[in-house]
Amino acid sequence: MLAVIISILIVVVIIIVVAVLTSGSSQSDQDAQAPVGKFVWRRYYDTNFVHGDLSTPRQGTPDDRVVFAGDTTKTEQCQAWCEQDPKCLGYTHVGNTGTSWANQCYLLRSHGHGVATGSKNHQSGWKYSV
Repeated sequence: MLAVIISILIVVVIIIVVAVLTSGSSQSDQDAQAPVGKFVWRRYYDTNFVHGDLSTPRQGTPDDRVVFAGDTTKTEQCQAWCEQDPKCLGYTHVGNTGTSWANQCYLLRSHGHGVATGSKNHQSGWKYSV
Protein backbone atom coordinates (compact mmCIF):
# COMPACT_ATOMS: atom_id res chain seq x y z
CA MET A 1 0.00 0.00 0.00
CA LEU A 2 2.84 2.39 0.85
CA ALA A 3 4.46 1.71 -2.52
CA VAL A 4 1.24 2.67 -4.32
CA ILE A 5 0.97 5.96 -2.41
CA ILE A 6 4.62 6.80 -3.15
CA SER A 7 4.11 5.98 -6.84
CA ILE A 8 1.05 8.24 -6.99
CA LEU A 9 2.94 11.07 -5.28
CA ILE A 10 5.83 10.74 -7.73
CA VAL A 11 3.43 10.93 -10.70
CA VAL A 12 1.72 14.00 -9.21
CA VAL A 13 5.09 15.74 -8.68
CA ILE A 14 6.13 14.98 -12.27
CA ILE A 15 2.83 16.38 -13.60
CA ILE A 16 3.25 19.56 -11.54
CA VAL A 17 6.86 20.06 -12.68
CA VAL A 18 5.94 19.57 -16.34
CA ALA A 19 2.99 21.97 -16.00
CA VAL A 20 5.17 24.65 -14.40
CA LEU A 21 7.92 24.30 -17.00
CA THR A 22 5.58 24.48 -19.98
CA SER A 23 3.57 27.42 -18.69
CA GLY A 24 6.62 29.40 -17.55
CA SER A 25 7.04 31.41 -20.76
CA SER A 26 5.83 34.96 -20.47
CA GLN A 27 3.39 36.68 -22.80
CA SER A 28 6.23 38.82 -24.18
CA ASP A 29 8.19 35.66 -25.05
CA GLN A 30 5.17 34.31 -26.88
CA ASP A 31 4.65 37.62 -28.71
CA ALA A 32 8.31 37.74 -29.75
CA GLN A 33 8.03 34.25 -31.24
CA ALA A 34 4.75 34.93 -33.00
CA PRO A 35 4.97 35.23 -36.78
CA VAL A 36 4.85 38.71 -38.23
CA GLY A 37 1.27 39.54 -39.17
CA LYS A 38 -0.44 42.38 -40.97
CA PHE A 39 -0.16 45.94 -39.76
CA VAL A 40 -2.12 49.14 -39.97
CA TRP A 41 -0.04 52.29 -39.83
CA ARG A 42 -0.84 55.73 -38.50
CA ARG A 43 1.44 58.25 -40.19
CA TYR A 44 2.47 61.53 -38.58
CA TYR A 45 3.92 64.23 -40.82
CA ASP A 46 6.39 66.82 -39.49
CA THR A 47 6.50 64.82 -36.25
CA ASN A 48 9.61 63.48 -34.53
CA PHE A 49 9.07 60.52 -32.16
CA VAL A 50 12.70 60.49 -30.98
CA HIS A 51 12.97 64.17 -30.04
CA GLY A 52 15.32 64.59 -27.08
CA ASP A 53 16.15 60.88 -26.87
CA LEU A 54 19.34 60.97 -28.94
CA SER A 55 22.41 63.13 -28.59
CA THR A 56 24.37 61.82 -31.58
CA PRO A 57 23.26 60.91 -35.13
CA ARG A 58 23.32 57.25 -36.21
CA GLN A 59 23.14 55.93 -32.65
CA GLY A 60 20.38 54.46 -30.53
CA THR A 61 19.74 54.72 -26.82
CA PRO A 62 21.78 52.46 -24.49
CA ASP A 63 18.59 50.70 -23.32
CA ASP A 64 17.38 50.08 -26.92
CA ARG A 65 14.23 52.19 -26.50
CA VAL A 66 15.33 53.83 -29.75
CA VAL A 67 17.41 51.95 -32.32
CA PHE A 68 19.23 53.38 -35.33
CA ALA A 69 18.01 51.26 -38.26
CA GLY A 70 20.07 52.75 -41.07
CA ASP A 71 20.47 55.47 -43.65
CA THR A 72 17.70 55.87 -46.21
CA THR A 73 16.08 58.60 -48.23
CA LYS A 74 12.73 56.74 -48.22
CA THR A 75 10.19 56.73 -45.42
CA GLU A 76 8.81 53.48 -46.85
CA GLN A 77 12.14 51.75 -46.18
CA CYS A 78 12.07 52.93 -42.58
CA GLN A 79 8.55 51.55 -42.20
CA ALA A 80 9.62 48.23 -43.74
CA TRP A 81 12.50 47.93 -41.25
CA CYS A 82 10.02 48.48 -38.43
CA GLU A 83 7.67 45.82 -39.82
CA GLN A 84 10.54 43.31 -39.83
CA ASP A 85 11.47 44.00 -36.19
CA PRO A 86 9.07 42.22 -33.78
CA LYS A 87 9.99 44.68 -31.00
CA CYS A 88 9.37 47.79 -33.10
CA LEU A 89 6.33 49.87 -32.18
CA GLY A 90 6.96 52.79 -34.54
CA TYR A 91 9.59 54.78 -36.38
CA THR A 92 10.84 58.23 -37.24
CA HIS A 93 12.38 58.94 -40.61
CA VAL A 94 14.48 62.09 -40.73
CA GLY A 95 14.41 63.38 -44.29
CA ASN A 96 16.66 65.87 -46.03
CA THR A 97 17.20 68.35 -43.20
CA GLY A 98 20.60 69.55 -44.39
CA THR A 99 22.11 68.45 -41.07
CA SER A 100 24.11 65.46 -39.84
CA TRP A 101 20.76 63.85 -38.96
CA ALA A 102 19.52 63.81 -42.59
CA ASN A 103 18.16 60.66 -44.23
CA GLN A 104 18.19 58.42 -41.16
CA CYS A 105 15.73 55.93 -39.73
CA TYR A 106 15.10 55.31 -36.03
CA LEU A 107 12.92 52.52 -34.62
CA LEU A 108 10.99 52.84 -31.37
CA ARG A 109 10.78 49.85 -29.07
CA SER A 110 9.16 51.56 -26.10
CA HIS A 111 6.28 53.87 -25.34
CA GLY A 112 8.72 56.07 -23.38
CA HIS A 113 10.03 58.45 -26.04
CA GLY A 114 10.01 62.13 -26.86
CA VAL A 115 7.64 63.72 -29.36
CA ALA A 116 8.01 66.99 -31.22
CA THR A 117 5.57 68.38 -33.75
CA GLY A 118 6.47 70.93 -36.37
CA SER A 119 9.70 69.06 -37.18
CA LYS A 120 10.12 69.76 -40.89
CA ASN A 121 11.21 66.80 -43.03
CA HIS A 122 10.36 64.26 -40.34
CA GLN A 123 7.81 61.49 -40.83
CA SER A 124 6.86 59.09 -38.11
CA GLY A 125 4.62 56.06 -38.02
CA TRP A 126 3.00 53.93 -35.35
CA LYS A 127 2.36 50.23 -36.01
CA TYR A 128 -0.88 48.52 -35.06
CA SER A 129 -1.20 44.75 -35.48
CA VAL A 130 -4.41 43.41 -37.01
